[in-house]
Order: sequence, then structure tokens, then C-alpha cells
Amino acid sequence: MTEQSHSLYRGHQMHKQVWAIGGGKGGVGKSLLSSSLAFCLAKQGHSTIAIDLDLGGANLHTVLGQGPPQRCISDFLNGNTMELSSCITPTQYPHLQIIGGAKDDLKITQIDDQKITSLLQQIRNLNAQFIILDLGAGTSKFTLDFFNFAQVRIITALPEPTSIENAYRFLKASYYQQLLQHPELQSIRPLIESAMVPNHKLGILSPQQLLTEVNFQNPAVANELKRIIRDWKVSLVINQSRSQTDVDVGFSMKSVAKKYFGIDLDYLGYIEYEPNVWQSVRRMKPILAEFPNSRIATHLERIVNYLLKQARIEHTLTE
Repeated sequence: MTEQSHSLYRGHQMHKQVWAIGGGKGGVGKSLLSSSLAFCLAKQGHSTIAIDLDLGGANLHTVLGQGPPQRCISDFLNGNTMELSSCITPTQYPHLQIIGGAKDDLKITQIDDQKITSLLQQIRNLNAQFIILDLGAGTSKFTLDFFNFAQVRIITALPEPTSIENAYRFLKASYYQQLLQHPELQSIRPLIESAMVPNHKLGILSPQQLLTEVNFQNPAVANELKRIIRDWKVSLVINQSRSQTDVDVGFSMKSVAKKYFGIDLDYLGYIEYEPNVWQSVRRMKPILAEFPNSRIATHLERIVNYLLKQARIEHTLTE
């Protein structure tokens, strides 16, 4: 799916970019971060659509101050509408639209690969410069497919042990899912699958050991594996930071990701914990609208500006 996502860049102007916000644990602020990034992009004049893909607990519309949408993602997945664009709902903020999540008890297990492929294609065809995907908790195939589909993949975590552990679990699951989907690696699929199983007889305990084993068996495929790992970019945001120790959690996770996965985890920064600002959720208003001069707003705008700069650089290099 990464191969397909690269096709979003064509011509002399940078076409749409898909940003996905994920994480293994619920309650780490994925919807808050998704809505804030979308709001910030729209505020800068970029046409933006935020999509709620948390099918088990859709709340993105609430965070953006919207009532329940008349049409949402479940209408498309259930076949009530053939066009995802018909599920777009305008917001009170210029340049910002949303597609709400499931309004009924839609089970992820009922969404087969054909529906996922169709939904991905529809997202690719939406008329907007930026598409923000607010993903649900957990590591279902549905969630991982959409995370790996995006050009910008952001994991958000709280600076606490359970959240960090779940963030690593999510990173590992999306890492192996990405490898399994590459046609160039189908010859080593059994090795990849064995690395995903604890206590497997082959004894591959980490991505680095997987690379070592592939290099031993097939150096040519190992070179392709190295390229795929190098090109797979993931970013990190630490949420609700209260101290320098909390801030440093991001750097520690970056170091572990390099050692264990062989990837350069891009630590985008942190968002401070501010009790008064977080009350904006209860008032159903985006943080940047309710508290435009807060430290949180400053951190979020810095993250968005950095990502926009990286997008322009990447687009220039691929022209």
C-alpha cells in the first residue's frame, strides 16, 4: 500500500498527503491530536478532511464541535452509499471537513479486504490537500492497513509504562504488516511470520535477527528488505508531558526503535499537560480555536510546520 500511496505525488505541485495518527492504547489523545493537526492545517489555508476510523468509539466530530453526522463511514462500508465523498460533513471552520465514524455497532471483523481496498481507493480520490486519519486503538488489520497506507504515520503515547508498551506493540505490528504486504518479500514470508510468533522454533526474536537470517539465506532479498525498512518512516508524539523526564521518554523510544527495529523514529516533540486547555474537549471546541495562544497550540503548530517542511522536501526530491 505504500507503493500506491506514493502515487499521490504527481506533477509540479504537491498533491494530497495522508496523515495517520495511531497508537496501541485507547485514551492517549489520538482524536485530540488528529483534530488539532487538521484544524492547524485548515487554519493555514490547506483544504483538509479529517476521517474518523475509530469504528468502535467514533468521537472525532465531538472533539471538533460537531453533532452526529447524518452520513458517516459506516454508510459506505455497509453499502448505503457507493461514494465516500457523500459522507463528507462541513465544519464551522474554513477549509476543514470531516467524515464521521461508525454510527452503529460496526464490527471490524466484518470488514473484509475488498472493503478495505475500496475504502483506501475512495480516500485516495477525495478532493483535499490533506487527509487526516484518526485511527482506533489496538492492532487490527484494518487499523494497520490504514496506518501503513499514509505517507505520514504518527504514533502518540503518554509518558507512562502501559502506554509506552502499547506503543511499541503497535509499532512492531505495523512494522511486520508492512513487510508482509510487500510483493518483493513474498519469498521470505514464512520467515516474517515466524518472527511474529513468540517462542517460534526458528528463534527469531527481533526485526534485527530477522534481517540477519534473511541475509544468511538470500543476500539479494536482504538488500531489498533493508531498503524497505529504510523507506518506512514513522513519527512519534509524546502527549500530556509534565516534566523533562516525560519529554525524554520520546528520545528513549527513538533510541530503542533504532536498535530493535533498525528505523529512525522521528520524534516530532511533545504536548504539555495543561488542565485548563484540556477542558476544551468538554466544551466541544478544538484546542487551537479555544486557546490559540496556549503552549499546547505552539507545540502543535510547530509539529505541523515541521511536517509541512518535510513534505515539501520529499516532494522536491521525488520530482
